[in-house]
Amino acid sequence: MLVNGRDEDPVPAEPGGARTTRRGFLGKAAGAVAASAAAMAGAEAAAPVHGQAPSASECGVHGSRGFYNVRDYGARGDGSADDTAAIQAAIAAAERSAYGGVVYFPVGQYVVTAPLVISRSDILILGSGPLATMGGAGYNDGNCTTIKAAAKWAQGGASQPACILFDAVKAGTGLNRCGVERLTILGCDLAPETQMHGIATYGYVGAFSVTGCIVGSIANKSSSGISNTASYWPTAQGSSIIRNLVQNVGGDGYDLASGDLTMEHCHAQGCGGNGISITTRAGDTRVANCRGDLSGRSGFYINVPHGGYLGMVQLANCSTQRNMENGIRIANSTAGEISPVYLTGCVFQGDGRSGSSHAGIRLSGPVMATITGCGVHVNTCDIRSGVPLHAITIASDGVSPPVMLSMLGGFYNAVTAFCDKVDAPAASDIRVYTFTGCQWDYNKTPNLTTEL
Repeated sequence: MLVNGRDEDPVPAEPGGARTTRRGFLGKAAGAVAASAAAMAGAEAAAPVHGQAPSASECGVHGSRGFYNVRDYGARGDGSADDTAAIQAAIAAAERSAYGGVVYFPVGQYVVTAPLVISRSDILILGSGPLATMGGAGYNDGNCTTIKAAAKWAQGGASQPACILFDAVKAGTGLNRCGVERLTILGCDLAPETQMHGIATYGYVGAFSVTGCIVGSIANKSSSGISNTASYWPTAQGSSIIRNLVQNVGGDGYDLASGDLTMEHCHAQGCGGNGISITTRAGDTRVANCRGDLSGRSGFYINVPHGGYLGMVQLANCSTQRNMENGIRIANSTAGEISPVYLTGCVFQGDGRSGSSHAGIRLSGPVMATITGCGVHVNTCDIRSGVPLHAITIASDGVSPPVMLSMLGGFYNAVTAFCDKVDAPAASDIRVYTFTGCQWDYNKTPNLTTEL
């Protein structure tokens, strides 16, 4: 139709009754597209480049909670300069904030000579680079943040020997909502007599998290990769240990003792002690999709005696491989109490390499184990001549049972599929074994056995 003397098709009126021609409408649309493209270009320009410091909003920091880049406080991250004082200055600035903050490490290798101590709530230590992966992601490939202990590293006046220490005792109050993310911690220059945990808490540190970190190459046999055992009553609650790797540490890979703990997608490899050690007296501990391989002791060690408080541990879809002692040892060193543990869909392979009475699954002392759909396989190449290895062993280990074992489904393959003759319990003690739908190899354990 003719509009103002020109052939135009009308389009819907704008608010207020004004009418817009097709030509006018297309002009406005083109302007909107141009504006959208400019906004997208601006967003891409503002997006953090790998290795650059993300903004406070990108780290979830809002309001008065600050963002503290260690480079702004003099840290160099060049692999040679001592960055301890500069990093501690950035931490101190975050601690002075009314709401805590994020202490950020750009890509680089930061040399330290003393523990980095955090003594207030709401502090996140944040590195840069990819998250740790199961099986090893390498150490410093130039695209991640590494904190490296110098040969002269010393505990000094710190409460605990740890590269990164969250110290509630120094604070004089409990800490909450603290954590470490995307860091690699190395101790390859330390002497074997120098004890240094990678990441540790001391006192009550609740809602604590470690995510995407690597701890490796610490020779000292009393050192752990990630530890929260230096606590006291009340036991800290609500911690999460997610997607971390501990490799070639002289002691336990993970040494954990807080209640209500969640642990997922973590790997301990080549540690001198136990791969993953859980010793807790309060709350539930949930472990899923974790591995303990090539440990000097057991892949998993669980000792959770409880009296007035429930201390059960749940493991799902976890695995071990080629540990010197047991795949998993479920123990209880306290007479009159019991350790309840639930295993679901776990596989233990080639463990017990040192021979003796070790097994894929070892139950020690007064324990209650419910094992569903699990498997034990002992590789014949790992069996020492003349030394029997067991799929499952029950032993008192100096503390008399009762032992309560319930098994549903699974496959158990070893020289002796089931053995309760190691350090045998007294005949008067209560032992209940129930096997349903399990497949055994080598010896023919009955499908259903109950002893009272």
